[in-house]
Amino acid sequence: MANQAEQKKPVHLAYIGCWYKNDMYSHNCSNLVDSLRGAGMTVDVITSNCRCFSSAQNFSVAKEELINEHCSPIAIPHAPRTPGKKHGSLKYWAVKILRLDLVSATARGFLYYKRARHADVIHFDQVLEAFGCIPLFILISLASRSGKKIVTTVHEIDPFQVRHKKFNRLYNNCAEVLAYSANMKQQLVALGVAADNIKVIRYGARIPELVSKERKQYIYFGGHNIARGKGFAELLDALVTLKSSGLRIALVIYVGYGCNGLEDAKQLAVRKNVDDMIQWQDFYSADELANVYQRSKACIIPFSGGSARHPLTSAMVNATPVIATRAVDIPEYLGELGIYMDGSAASIADVITEIESGRRDLNGLGEKLRARALAELDYSKIAQDLSGEYSRIGSEQLVNLKGYAAA
Repeated sequence: MANQAEQKKPVHLAYIGCWYKNDMYSHNCSNLVDSLRGAGMTVDVITSNCRCFSSAQNFSVAKEELINEHCSPIAIPHAPRTPGKKHGSLKYWAVKILRLDLVSATARGFLYYKRARHADVIHFDQVLEAFGCIPLFILISLASRSGKKIVTTVHEIDPFQVRHKKFNRLYNNCAEVLAYSANMKQQLVALGVAADNIKVIRYGARIPELVSKERKQYIYFGGHNIARGKGFAELLDALVTLKSSGLRIALVIYVGYGCNGLEDAKQLAVRKNVDDMIQWQDFYSADELANVYQRSKACIIPFSGGSARHPLTSAMVNATPVIATRAVDIPEYLGELGIYMDGSAASIADVITEIESGRRDLNGLGEKLRARALAELDYSKIAQDLSGEYSRIGSEQLVNLKGYAAA
């Protein structure tokens, strides 16, 4: 009877991830955590200040910049791998010479483990910097010694793990590695992670109510680096082509907080004389995100690299057709429901011209995307699947710790 009670005991999860209020990864993290709690799990959130925080250079966390205070924050100054001199020459040379980026990343790994070791299962949400692969590798090493089980979700490949591939073998000590696409799984396997330890899941989305709105604009997400892999220059050239043919459209461009290259991007739009067609916005979330997508005829994703999961899923749940390349994760999410083009300026302009002239009928396409999103992307369904995985891993954890104690 005692064994049955132990097996039925709810899993206590420690979830380590970004909790900054204006970031797409943090909102994915918080929505998933809320859904896991809704599925009956006890979840403790452990986070840290990173580049986005105003307190990034201090041993403090600006609490008003957290999504909420239902978390355990770790305050360590952020040290970038490639520092600038805006914080002074002393800090610049200290980071360059002493490699404080490695020191702070290592310290975070130890502190993450210290805060998380009480839980049955530890989940690490890998992005970059404060949540990059170095603190993860430290966490895995410490957990392996104590018999603790680690699950990690890989959002982005860290440059460190590309330069030092031998460290990627540490992923094989995880109970499970989660990837949001087969494309990401292939990248991890190429770096040396065991394929049979990687499970592909879906990047979730908050399912909003559909409100009848007139769709008059187009929408584009520039991410955290608008000039790298996002097809931004090609999009501007497409606007130039449209304008020269007498066709003007309204385009909303929004970006992640602290987007690299943003000012240069705005200046480029001015030089190409298409800035009057663009409305620039900061990161959207929750109801604002749903509202702007539901006012859009289509979402344009001319990406050649990076992750397109945020604009993809945002468009799908809001019944917004998607004009996109077939790069990275895109075909895995859209399937046959995408309006595909090759990413060139001419191909983008051609599709928009077809839509504006009525030669391409979008009727019904948004509803089909929405139906796919309801079936595949709902956080509550993803949380149910993950809670089953955590229960399985937690049961194995219980057996392992008994054996560890007996030894």
